[in-house]
Amino acid sequence: MIYPDGTLSPASKALDEAIDLALEDQSPYPHRAAFLDTDRSDLEWQIGNAFEAGHAAVLVSPDGSFQILPAPDPTKRRSLPVH
Repeated sequence: MIYPDGTLSPASKALDEAIDLALEDQSPYPHRAAFLDTDRSDLEWQIGNAFEAGHAAVLVSPDGSFQILPAPDPTKRRSLPVH
């Protein structure tokens, strides 16, 4: 995300770094991941979207620290019961 003043959000900065590190084969991030700012009002929804797509979620705090939520195991997906 780019803020109105033109600066990048922490998640956008982390994504840029991840791309650079991946080109050098040194990325600490999962291959397929959504980079999400923790201060988003729709964070839970965004995490759900990432998981539905089979991607990990990298949660990036305003200070740049991050936490990786691994992608769910597709063999252990739960489906809702049909009534």
